[in-house]
Amino acid sequence: MDYISYFKDNNLDTIDKFFIYMSREFKYGYMDNNGFFHKGVNTAIDYCLQSPMELINSKTGICWDITELCRCFFDNMTKLRFETYYMFYDDNRGCPSHSILVFYKGDKVFYFEPMSSYNGIHEYDNIDDLLRDAINHFAVYMVSEKFIPINYDKSKIYLYIYNKPNYHINGFQMRDHINKSVCCNVSL
Repeated sequence: MDYISYFKDNNLDTIDKFFIYMSREFKYGYMDNNGFFHKGVNTAIDYCLQSPMELINSKTGICWDITELCRCFFDNMTKLRFETYYMFYDDNRGCPSHSILVFYKGDKVFYFEPMSSYNGIHEYDNIDDLLRDAINHFAVYMVSEKFIPINYDKSKIYLYIYNKPNYHINGFQMRDHINKSVCCNVSL
């Protein structure tokens, strides 16, 4: 089945309907490179980026998987400009990260976030304000989950705008894809 048919057949024909679907239907976890699913935080070597249809079927993914399904929806069902961003804290260990999709409508830009503590479709006047807010929410969440220290170094948070990665890559390959993308400078 193609994605347009899937979205239409499931009455996912607006951004709001797609957001509700994403918020309700999916749980946090990851697929490993053998096709098995796990709860919790992925490991870079075992993780495998699902295709949007695999995520639709599994209903289990991390932000990287979710962002790719969001990319698929926006690419197939809207004529809106959108971008995907990846932020991470460089701790020289696991480098906690998060990916997001933003879209532009009229003279506003929106942060589409169906699966975090900052769940919602958030409106901003410009991309810099949106990205600054996204980074702040990322940092607060990462501190609250003890992924980064409470006295974290803001200069160790990096933000990249990235294009569609290949599916079925592991965490190291995803990071390599990000490293070849465009680094964004946003003052905090």
